[in-house]
Amino acid sequence: MDDLLNPQQWMIYAADQGRLWALWLAVFVHWLLPLPGQYSPFQYWRQYADLLASQVNKDTDPKRQRKLAGALALILMGGTLAIFLIATRELVWSRPLFDAILLWLALDWRPIDKFGHTIAHAIDQHDKGAARALLATRVNRETESLSLIGIGKAAAETLLLGTARHCVCVIFYYLLAGGVGALLYTSLVHLHRVWTPSRLSYYPFGLASARLLNLLDIVPMGLFAMIVAMSRQPWSHLKTGWQQGRRWRTLGSGWLLACAGSRFQLSLGGPAVYQGTKTLRTKIGYGVTPACYHLLLLRLKLTHSVLIWLGLCSLVLIV
Repeated sequence: MDDLLNPQQWMIYAADQGRLWALWLAVFVHWLLPLPGQYSPFQYWRQYADLLASQVNKDTDPKRQRKLAGALALILMGGTLAIFLIATRELVWSRPLFDAILLWLALDWRPIDKFGHTIAHAIDQHDKGAARALLATRVNRETESLSLIGIGKAAAETLLLGTARHCVCVIFYYLLAGGVGALLYTSLVHLHRVWTPSRLSYYPFGLASARLLNLLDIVPMGLFAMIVAMSRQPWSHLKTGWQQGRRWRTLGSGWLLACAGSRFQLSLGGPAVYQGTKTLRTKIGYGVTPACYHLLLLRLKLTHSVLIWLGLCSLVLIV
């Protein structure tokens, strides 16, 4: 009992659990004070990625050369940033605080949560123009021709995958490699957004970044899909996630979408249009098309799942 009331013991414990308090400090500050997009350093990162691609990704080059150029550009940008962050980490006076700042920069959970709330109410008001414009800021697919049914599906997919990539996976790589790992993962997400192979001008240049991101997503998204599937019939949802998710174009995303579709009885997937070209995607889940109520429910359940994820990650750091 005396140890619990001793401030010195608490200071020693806090010093030993630097990564734990850095995690919660970053999440707390991010939720209260998310970094606005116009002040995010990733806007300059995307601009540089676009500029670099314009110099080495030529339509007249052979596909093999463009594919190699994409891999080398990824190594150049990712390797340079990794060296800079690792070197900086060795110079700072407080590594936990440094990790907390990097994690705060890497997180984008609050904006995607607000996105879910805003687009749900736009759908409820049948304001297709506002919903399409909001969706266009988050996806690379064309949104101008989407009906309310298509908007609902795209919004649910964006909310699920956005929460996973901008929060769950970021925290997972924070556990593995600290703030440096979290920021490097987020940097890769932004590179993929710029160099996505779904744009014809970046195929096959963006294949390297897309494949690396999909590989890194498998474990954290698979684990998070298990949390999302926890309900009255978890094994049924997990079975559906395994059967349908492996037919999706990327394994981690497929598991998460299929588990969520099964648990909330939602119909997801289906065709999508990228730069005027219709792409056939696997239909996933079963049930109703996501509407306002389903998006708000999904947003609430994702928040609960993220809190469970944070609790489990905290236990890992303590142990």
